[in-house]
Amino acid sequence: MKADTFARLVILETLVEAEIGYFLEHHPPSSERFREGLVARVSDLVDEIDALDAVAAARAYDSIVDFLAELPDDDAGMVEATVRFKTAIQRTADRAMDEREAQQSSTWAVVLDDLLTVLADEYHDAVRADGEVRPREYRRALGLLQRARLAAERVTLREPPEVRAELRGEMDRLGYAVADRRLRAVDVDVILRGPQRIARRYRPSPLTRIGAFVISQLLRRRARGTQTP
Repeated sequence: MKADTFARLVILETLVEAEIGYFLEHHPPSSERFREGLVARVSDLVDEIDALDAVAAARAYDSIVDFLAELPDDDAGMVEATVRFKTAIQRTADRAMDEREAQQSSTWAVVLDDLLTVLADEYHDAVRADGEVRPREYRRALGLLQRARLAAERVTLREPPEVRAELRGEMDRLGYAVADRRLRAVDVDVILRGPQRIARRYRPSPLTRIGAFVISQLLRRRARGTQTP
């Protein structure tokens, strides 16, 4: 469950960062409507975090509330508020994962898989069937793509070069489809299956998680048994 929580925190940070990027580029006329749109986009995500980890969700919610409360209309102030928000979310993510778990390929496979799933949904909203490109949604799709590239590197960090090259190649194809060619959403869905299939090779199964839990319990009992009174 920790990896799932961590993944959603990464997605939350990515979406907010993309929203601010859209604001800085386009300067929408109504700041209030912009804030309402931002909250609408991330509220379901916070609910998902709450279902996984109530403590992490509470911290994420507080970070969003503080962020919105201090959000100014000038660009420099917007950037500083966003930096503070990102720092707060990263602290929450660090609390959700210990250092060993944060380095595991399986953790980043969960992050990559979830990022790609959200990217697919966002791209469908961004690039419409009639060819219309919606800039706010497209900015979010690009942000998710960039973060997915970073997650992909972490998945295969300790793998042989040929394995890393396979996932990089799949991510490159996806990058050209989304960022440069702006293919139809249904075509992007097909390309996206490549990196997602690789990510799911590394994603831990329920049996793996149960085994890890049992082993941790046995190690704790052994440690208690070896302690001297």
